This record gives sequence, C-alpha cells and structure tokens, in this order.
Amino acid sequence: MIAIRRAAFITAAVVLLFPVGCARSPAPEDIAVEYGRAIYRYDAAAIYRLASATDRRAKDEETVRAQVGAPTGFALDIIRHLALFVEAKPVDTRLTGSRATVSLKLTLPDANAPEIRTLAHDWDETALDALSDAERADIRRKLDELHERRKLPVVEGKETFELVKEDGGWRLVLDWGGAIPVRLSASAAKTPALDVTTTPAEIRAKPGESFRVTVRAKNVSGHEVTTRVGHRITPEADASFLALLQCPLFLPATFKPGETKEFVSEYLLLKDTPGRVTAFRVTYEFANDDRGF
Repeated sequence: MIAIRRAAFITAAVVLLFPVGCARSPAPEDIAVEYGRAIYRYDAAAIYRLASATDRRAKDEETVRAQVGAPTGFALDIIRHLALFVEAKPVDTRLTGSRATVSLKLTLPDANAPEIRTLAHDWDETALDALSDAERADIRRKLDELHERRKLPVVEGKETFELVKEDGGWRLVLDWGGAIPVRLSASAAKTPALDVTTTPAEIRAKPGESFRVTVRAKNVSGHEVTTRVGHRITPEADASFLALLQCPLFLPATFKPGETKEFVSEYLLLKDTPGRVTAFRVTYEFANDDRGF
C-alpha cells in the first residue's frame, strides 16, 4: 500500500504550458514548470538535471532518487497519467541579473480524493499490478473522462521558485547544501528472528521537504513471528519538527518462516524547524508483540 502526497506539500506539480521554440532557451517559467512536473511524476533524474550546479555538488542523483521515492508498477503509471492534467499559470516573474524569482498558480489532481483512490484500488500496488491490460486501460479511460467533464478532483496552490542562470541555462536553486541529515536505522535486538534494514540509511532534507523510508524485515527463523515496532526520533526535544505523515508499522505485523515484508514511511521536515537543529536520528525498534514498549 502506498500513500500519495497531499496538496499541502505542493512543491509544484505542473505541466509544461509555455511553448519553447528552437530560437530561444527555456525561460525561468519553463524550468519552474518542468521541475514541478518532475516532482509530481517522481522523476528523480529530471529533478537532479534541473537543479543548480551548487545543489548537484551537495547531493548526487542516487541520493535524490532515494529521497524522492516512488510507487512502482502500475501505480506509478497512474500518477504519470494524472500528471498530464496538471495546470500552471504564471503569477509573477522577477529578474535580477543572473537570478530569477518565479511564482506560479497551480492546479493539480488530488490523488488522495475518494474518486481517484477508488479507481486506483486505494493505491494498493499489489492489486494494481495484478490488473489485466484491459482493466488498466479502463482506469486510464475513466480518469480521462473525469478530466474532460471537469469532474477530476483537484487542489490549488501557489509556489515560488528561485532560479539562477548558468552556462546550461536556468536552473533551480534548491539549497540542498543547507539540508539537515536524517540518519535511519532499524534494530531487531528484541526480535532476533527478524533481519531488518532501512533504505536509505541517510537522507538530507531541508525544511519543507518530505521524504520516504523503506523498512525491510525478513523472518530468518523457522517459526511464525508477530512483532510491533517502536518509532524513536532523537534528539527528543526537536522530534516534533520531523512529522510522520505515513507509517504502516503502528499495527502488529505477522511473518511466516522465511517471509519478507516491506513498509514505507513518509516524513515531513517542518518549514519552521529552527536553525539550531543540525541532525536527526530515526530508529525503528522491533520487538515481539507480547513484550510491548
């Protein structure tokens, strides 16, 4: 099961509406729109390409890919189909030498709306991947019909982007160098029957950014195991600034002998995180269900 980020975290999901001819390089508005479209599509390669040279020195593409995360299979296909319906209107563009500030008004499909969640089988990746080609085509057709009848649920928002002009054209200033490291780990000391890992092991996020973490657990014993997971964020005094948006680990999980399960959590580093915060550590602690925490 996956969760699709809500409009409160619109980092700009938009479709390229500004025509780009062969006679000129893309304008700042074009790049801002393309970046927003890449965010909605979970397109890590495009996000990295559109970042400034300074930002690319602070993070490599694999780190960006791990932070962006993404649904897989047909779930991702649906998201990228929805991206075709996103709209953007320029509100304001200010140029100062090699710098630009672009504001866009955004309208994008609300992937968490009941109408879309129902068509997407509540974003259950396993169920979606089991669909036939005809069933998948039917979902796309129904999404198209909702859009054509202007019944597709949408959310609106406004985003402002900072850009810098480089040799390769306009690029986004994302301040990746000012990101806060979040180190992630899992402990099964109280449940030795499980082998657990987290991916990635570290994320660098700046205030206002969300990221996804995959916890993978395998029952390496010959008997069934039921476990609960404790979720620890340190330093505890600042834990409230790292908001947990989604975590399927609150409920007990049962593993058959040899069984492997994956759990995806999503976090948001709040915009008002104070400058004194320099790092976080998140630990998932597995323990037998009858032991508690």
